[in-house]
Amino acid sequence: MKPLYLLLPIFLLVQLQLMANSIRGFVRNELGQPMAFVAVYVSETGTGGITNEQGFYEIRLEPGDYTIIFQYLGYKTLTEKMSLGSLSKELSVQMQPQAFELKEITVYDGEEDGAYTVMRRAIAKADYHRQQVESYSARVYVKGSGRVINVPFFLRSQLAEAGLDSTTAFTSESVSIVEYERPNTLREKVISVYQQGEDFDTSPIPYINESFYQPTVVDAVSPLSPKAFTYYRFELAGYFQDRGYGVNKIKVTPRSRGDNVFEGYIYILENDWSIHSLELSAWKQGIQFKMKQSYEPIQAKAWMPVSARFDVTGRIMGISFEFKYLASLSNYQITLNNALPSTITVIDERQQPEISRQVQQQRKQTAGASASAAEKLAAGEEVSSKELRQLMREYAREEVQKQDAPEVVENRSFTVDSLAANRDSAFWAEIRPLPLTEQEARGYVKLDSLAKVEREKEEAEADSVSITRFVDGKFNAVDLLLGDTWKLGERRYFEYKSALSDIQFNPVEGFNATASFRYRQGGDRPWSVGFVPRYGFSWRRFNFKTDGQWSFGPANKQQSFKIEGGRFISQFNDQNPIAEIFNTYYALWSELNYLQLYEKEYGAFSWNGRRTERIKWTLSGEWAHRRYVENTTTQTWNNRREGTYSPNTPVHRDWPEGLPARERAFVVAASAEFSPWLKYRTRNGKQEVIDNSSPVISLLYRKGIPNVAQSITDFDHLDIGIRQRLRVGAAGTLDYRLHMGGFLRDDYLGFPDFKHFPGNQITLVSADPVASFRLLPYYEFSTNDTYLQAHLHHQFRKLMLTQIWQVQLMGIKENGFINHLYTADGGHFTELGYGIDNILRFLRLEGAFAFRDGQYYDWGIRISVSSAFGGGIIQIE
Repeated sequence: MKPLYLLLPIFLLVQLQLMANSIRGFVRNELGQPMAFVAVYVSETGTGGITNEQGFYEIRLEPGDYTIIFQYLGYKTLTEKMSLGSLSKELSVQMQPQAFELKEITVYDGEEDGAYTVMRRAIAKADYHRQQVESYSARVYVKGSGRVINVPFFLRSQLAEAGLDSTTAFTSESVSIVEYERPNTLREKVISVYQQGEDFDTSPIPYINESFYQPTVVDAVSPLSPKAFTYYRFELAGYFQDRGYGVNKIKVTPRSRGDNVFEGYIYILENDWSIHSLELSAWKQGIQFKMKQSYEPIQAKAWMPVSARFDVTGRIMGISFEFKYLASLSNYQITLNNALPSTITVIDERQQPEISRQVQQQRKQTAGASASAAEKLAAGEEVSSKELRQLMREYAREEVQKQDAPEVVENRSFTVDSLAANRDSAFWAEIRPLPLTEQEARGYVKLDSLAKVEREKEEAEADSVSITRFVDGKFNAVDLLLGDTWKLGERRYFEYKSALSDIQFNPVEGFNATASFRYRQGGDRPWSVGFVPRYGFSWRRFNFKTDGQWSFGPANKQQSFKIEGGRFISQFNDQNPIAEIFNTYYALWSELNYLQLYEKEYGAFSWNGRRTERIKWTLSGEWAHRRYVENTTTQTWNNRREGTYSPNTPVHRDWPEGLPARERAFVVAASAEFSPWLKYRTRNGKQEVIDNSSPVISLLYRKGIPNVAQSITDFDHLDIGIRQRLRVGAAGTLDYRLHMGGFLRDDYLGFPDFKHFPGNQITLVSADPVASFRLLPYYEFSTNDTYLQAHLHHQFRKLMLTQIWQVQLMGIKENGFINHLYTADGGHFTELGYGIDNILRFLRLEGAFAFRDGQYYDWGIRISVSSAFGGGIIQIE
């Protein structure tokens, strides 16, 4: 015991040092009860903290004089002055409820709630506040905890194997440094992180890093968006004074509840029209995020968030959970944008139309028509809300025009310090702005020990795997049966897919098995070679194909080249509209086969490249000796039709008596895609295209060349297309696809060379829900003449079933679609349909009616995979 006595003075000295230079105490309400999660802010240093569940806080400071601000929504902000010496001081306070008053507002134009004049000014000034800060840096601390509440009985065993059940707890802490530079650069570096358990993607970091002055926040429409009046109703719920600032409490009510809108309250500062605080909630795919954020004036009139609380609840496939997060933003360093005036008085033109006109006229005379937006803003302190929005849009356009590169809408980077996961308890005690409770401290000791055991177990398993697979390259019985991927060295891999995992059936081959072997070499110029053997047991024929793929060129203009060849089976429509696994079920159980196949001995190449992300191109060619084959089996498991399969010949008017036995064909193609108005984001220094920021215009030219190695094809085919997905305001999303083209010359083309369309006729078929037909026969409309193909698909935010709020909470969407095809030799084919999407988060149910040349043709019910999972269609007749 003697060494322990010798260490005791050292231990006490360390504890005294840790306790020194801090302000700590308890925060209680008017009844003397502890107040949890109160924001405590030190105005002189920009640092802060949050009270824990026992109402206790502690902030470490150097000796000096400080102003301590206690803030909590619904209570009066409390300001205390104190001096700190070399030892800690206690500062315990009692907060009083906030009394709200009714604000007197004169309405000049019609009867409207007083909130609207506040929100018109705040919305007009949102862009100003966003551009007001040239740059800032802050330290962000986030603490989270949560648990699974309920698990469906049929999932309990699987989740138990993964270590999740209704007693499973989640705990996390992280500290990051966030740096922002106007207009859209955000860098986040995690310097410390600790996590145990599963968070179900409920992290509030996106809400913390994004600004409510932006039009959208995590895909939800901000109450300060220019389109806010389309999405929300506003009501003035009260008014109060906070340290000399007038604050308007505005109730935010969505006109249509559901995903991607907020509801709750937003607090707007009088005259400055910036955010004072907010308490809002939003739904994302059935998960509710309730948030409270408090803002403080960090520099001049730049109000920035200093604390936030998030309560997250949700239910996914019957698994319900709840999580709580606390965030503290401190150590702000801010640089203001000197190009903008420091003071702007916003006039509401609805209330003061005459003053608004006078101010606008005076500004034009003072600044001049050729002045920049910043000069126009500086020409006077007063501006109407409408004019301010116009000037800020003009200012943003001028900023974009200064960029030499394409428009980068978002530039973000995320890095993790190499020591982030290995910080010790002393580091956390020094940096943590939220003191742990005694129970939490005991829990962390337990979790630390469990985490250590788990890490040792994972390291042992990893060592075992690396020895048996990656170093010695040994195969085991399971690998040979099912296939696997082996790492052979640095960026070198061997992939094997077993034939047992891909056994299908069709009447041409009978049961067939396909295996796959591939060697991949990674790096700046990756390449790979592959070999795919296939055997048809009824056909008693072995097929194979092999290929090599190479990538080269700089990363932003990388090109790829592929050669392929062999003897293999193929669908007449090379887009493979019928999945073999679904056709297997349909043939064996229903004795109906729609999978039309032919065999080819071939050699092919393709060369893909891009000039920029806006322009992509492909050159390709194939020489093939085609052989049209017949059924070799009538095998079925049901035998209910007591017949045989239909012939292996596509149903088409140009081939009433079948296809020629053999033909040789040489076909080349050139295609290009143009995206003229692309926008970009940058993540970790890598530029990424923002999906759907521009329409995609496509151009395809195919040519059949005769007299090359006995080729008899002789045709020219041209296709022009356009596609895009648009967000249509509050209504939802709209996808459109349009293709038109024809054959400029058709001296001879084999049936595989025809223009084929994405039809559907069988049960259990996958297809693109936007660009495919639901009831179109597979090959009846295939053409060697002119054609027009159009698809219009609209996902409504709210239509019929989604009028019910509970249905919206389940994440269900409603879709409507129109598909149309015209061919010169087949006439018009039109489909009208309605669908319910995201059922149980992964299914889609659709109904469609079809018409030919204006006359009723057919109807059908379709089941498909939800859009969130790729949108493949599973059809039921």
